[in-house]
Amino acid sequence: MSSDLYTWSGDMYPLVKKRFDDRYASRINLIGNLCGIVKQNELSYELPGLGGYGELPVYTGGELSYADGSKSFLTTVTPTERALALPVSYKRAKIDMVGEAEKVGTRLADSAYMTVLSEFYRMFGNAYTTKGADGVTWASASHPVDTSEESETFSNLITTELSVAAICSAQSAAADFVTSDGLPFAANLDLLLVSPDLEGTAREICGEDSLLTPVGGVGGSEYGMKYMVVGGGGLGFSGKKWAIADSMLLPEVLKLVYITEPTVVVSPRDNPLMTDYISYVDFAFGFGDARPIIFSNPA
Repeated sequence: MSSDLYTWSGDMYPLVKKRFDDRYASRINLIGNLCGIVKQNELSYELPGLGGYGELPVYTGGELSYADGSKSFLTTVTPTERALALPVSYKRAKIDMVGEAEKVGTRLADSAYMTVLSEFYRMFGNAYTTKGADGVTWASASHPVDTSEESETFSNLITTELSVAAICSAQSAAADFVTSDGLPFAANLDLLLVSPDLEGTAREICGEDSLLTPVGGVGGSEYGMKYMVVGGGGLGFSGKKWAIADSMLLPEVLKLVYITEPTVVVSPRDNPLMTDYISYVDFAFGFGDARPIIFSNPA
């Protein structure tokens, strides 16, 4: 492995890149359990709500009836670029290139992951304040069922403190939801999302081994329900806030959209004794429907 004065940054780059990719992949799987991940080369992504086509009509061999999803709300998700440069000196690379590469790759990958995780937390923290495509916040007592002017409304917002009874009540409420085309909304609210303050309560309700992990996935716990903490560092859920969601349907309406997944690039300077390793990502989160999740915001 060469550490020549004029090639050292390029020699070090594959080591940094491998460490970065491995580190980021090992951590992002946790978010991937809850979000559908989209990779595209378009400036924005259109995310439709659930349902919208209605019950299949009787077919008698004549004219076909065609689907019309116009009653479903459409959310536009627009990714944003993020970048951070970390300078590295020739001296440090020459003394221990492998060790320096692992340190740089790890630190930049962690910064990229925490950037994505922070936005993920903000999605839940802002559920009570940021409006969606239907004109109300993600957690709201007055969601329009469809896009028509005479649309009825439904609520996915309660104010009950976390308990087994509160979870059962929320699950019963979801059974009354209908889709934008008027069909029953079939949900299985099997995933508990809590603030850091409520993790102990969630563990008592769901079971000791029910924490959602990057490799564990959802389901399969002794009590039939997993939980996840969606907050930290002043972001996301706090205090008594919690939610209950359908682990299968939530990734259909909650998306992490990448134009460019987190990566690291090398950018040598005019000074051959210094180079920059740059962590870069182009992403955004978006939600397209409120039915697969019920939020609680106790006073």
